Amino acid sequence: MAGEMDRLKGQGKEIKGETQEFTGEMTGDRSLERKGKLEQMKGKAQQAWGDVKEKAEDIKRDIQK
Repeated sequence: MAGEMDRLKGQGKEIKGETQEFTGEMTGDRSLERKGKLEQMKGKAQQAWGDVKEKAEDIKRDIQK
Protein backbone atom coordinates (compact mmCIF):
# COMPACT_ATOMS: atom_id res chain seq x y z
CA MET A 1 0.00 0.00 0.00
CA ALA A 2 2.72 2.50 0.93
CA GLY A 3 4.60 1.54 -2.21
CA GLU A 4 1.56 2.27 -4.37
CA MET A 5 1.34 5.81 -3.01
CA ASP A 6 5.00 6.44 -3.79
CA ARG A 7 4.55 5.11 -7.31
CA LEU A 8 1.50 7.32 -7.90
CA LYS A 9 3.21 10.42 -6.50
CA GLY A 10 6.24 9.62 -8.64
CA GLN A 11 4.10 9.36 -11.75
CA GLY A 12 2.61 12.75 -10.93
CA LYS A 13 6.07 14.28 -10.60
CA GLU A 14 7.14 12.72 -13.85
CA ILE A 15 4.13 14.14 -15.70
CA LYS A 16 4.70 17.56 -14.12
CA GLY A 17 8.33 17.41 -15.23
CA GLU A 18 7.40 16.45 -18.77
CA THR A 19 5.04 19.42 -18.90
CA GLN A 20 7.70 21.78 -17.56
CA GLU A 21 10.30 20.47 -19.98
CA PHE A 22 7.94 20.83 -22.94
CA THR A 23 6.92 24.34 -21.90
CA GLY A 24 10.58 25.27 -21.49
CA GLU A 25 11.38 23.93 -24.95
CA MET A 26 8.48 25.78 -26.55
CA THR A 27 9.25 29.10 -24.86
CA GLY A 28 13.02 28.85 -25.02
CA ASP A 29 13.25 28.88 -21.22
CA ARG A 30 16.27 26.64 -20.57
CA SER A 31 15.88 26.95 -16.81
CA LEU A 32 12.32 25.62 -16.91
CA GLU A 33 13.43 22.86 -19.27
CA ARG A 34 16.13 21.77 -16.81
CA LYS A 35 13.71 21.93 -13.89
CA GLY A 36 11.38 19.68 -15.85
CA LYS A 37 14.09 17.13 -16.49
CA LEU A 38 15.03 17.17 -12.80
CA GLU A 39 11.40 16.72 -11.77
CA GLN A 40 11.12 13.75 -14.12
CA MET A 41 14.19 12.15 -12.54
CA LYS A 42 12.72 12.71 -9.06
CA GLY A 43 9.50 11.09 -10.20
CA LYS A 44 11.29 8.06 -11.60
CA ALA A 45 13.28 7.70 -8.39
CA GLN A 46 10.14 7.90 -6.28
CA GLN A 47 8.48 5.26 -8.44
CA ALA A 48 11.49 2.99 -8.03
CA TRP A 49 11.35 3.52 -4.25
CA GLY A 50 7.67 2.54 -4.36
CA ASP A 51 8.61 -0.66 -6.19
CA VAL A 52 11.19 -1.47 -3.52
CA LYS A 53 8.63 -0.91 -0.77
CA GLU A 54 6.13 -3.17 -2.54
CA LYS A 55 8.70 -5.94 -2.90
CA ALA A 56 9.61 -5.62 0.78
CA GLU A 57 5.94 -5.87 1.73
CA ASP A 58 5.55 -8.97 -0.46
CA ILE A 59 8.57 -10.61 1.15
CA LYS A 60 7.27 -9.78 4.61
CA ARG A 61 3.88 -11.34 3.78
CA ASP A 62 5.58 -14.46 2.39
CA ILE A 63 7.69 -14.85 5.53
CA GLN A 64 4.67 -14.51 7.79
CA LYS A 65 2.83 -17.36 6.02
